[in-house]
Parts: sequence; structure tokens; C-alpha cells
Amino acid sequence: ATPERGNLTVGAAKAGALLERQLTLARTRAHSSALQAIGSSRFHAVADNIAVLASEVPLTPAAATADLRPLAGAAEERLTDAVAALPLVTAGNPYNAEALIHGLSPDPAPHPQDAPWHQVRLLLRLHRYAREVLHGDSAPVDVRLLAAGQALNRHRDASEAAAAAAQAARTPRIAPATAYALGVLHADQRHEVEAARFAFQQSWQMQTVGTP
Repeated sequence: ATPERGNLTVGAAKAGALLERQLTLARTRAHSSALQAIGSSRFHAVADNIAVLASEVPLTPAAATADLRPLAGAAEERLTDAVAALPLVTAGNPYNAEALIHGLSPDPAPHPQDAPWHQVRLLLRLHRYAREVLHGDSAPVDVRLLAAGQALNRHRDASEAAAAAAQAARTPRIAPATAYALGVLHADQRHEVEAARFAFQQSWQMQTVGTP
């Protein structure tokens, strides 16, 4: 067992260095792309349009008294429909073997099970923003919505970490010990994805029961 632990330690160090190089390269490319976008004429046109809109608020005389409840209700309905499409029954189980198997496949495409959860995360944020606009400073704090949002944030971070580990493991001529360490990391993060889905399922079920 001692040589195996030693190989895992060496593989983990090399895997960490590989991930650091890839993430540094990705940050550099993103920084360059952002600088190019900021200096583009398209960005300046968008900024000018935003400045014009800001100077003309409210857009209509009736904007201050407009009833925002239908729009807030529509945001909540979109969220409810998106959650209804999630496999919450599967999320209630402690282990989803299909999710792990797909992540270890040679297919570099994003995990097919993750996209609907990412969409729910965005819709949940939209719903929370709508509540804040509708109620202002007197908006009641819904602890269950906060817990659901935190679970989905964990889900996003873990799924992206797992994807980064899987992508790094596909590096040509990678050492077996490094590939093994990346596989362990990938499996750990996919389990974290499942834990986050379970946490969301628990918080969402509580919210549903607590709604009159």
C-alpha cells in the first residue's frame, strides 16, 4: 500500500501543476478577450445606449406606478416549470452512477445532466431579484430560497471542477499516476455535484410544503 500512496502523492502534485497551467492559460485568454471586447466599437455602442437609457428613466410616465406582479409571477412560473423538469427523484438518491460514467467517457462535451440544473440556478436568481424589486426593502427573507441558491452554486462549482479535471486527464502523453489522480479528483467532484443536487432537492421540497 505504501508505493501506491506514494504514486498517488506524486500524481496529485503533477495533476495540480497541470491544472494550474491550464487555468492560468484560460485566465490569460479570457483577460485578452475581455480587453479586446472593451476596446471594440460594439462595446462602446452598448455603453452609449445604456447611458441614454439611464438618463431617460422612467421610460414612460406610468413606469413608477406600473404593476410588476405579473412579471414577478411569470419569473416564478418559469422557475417552477424548470424545477419540475429536473429529475428530483434521482437527486433524492445518494448516488447517480450514470453521472459518473458519462464524465469518465472520452466525449469532451459538457455533461448532459448539468445544463438543466444550471438553468434552474439562473432562473432562481431571476426569481429572487423579482421579489426584491416587487417588495423593495420590505422583501421577506426566504431562507429556503437562499439554501436552494447556495446548493446550486455548489453544483455549478463542482461540475466545472469535474469538467476541468476530465479535460486535463485527456492531455496527450500524460503520466499514469497523474491521470489516476485526476480521475480521483473528477469522481470526488461529481459526488459533490450529487450532494449539491440532494441539498437542493431537500430545500426545494421544504419550500413546496411550506407554501400555502
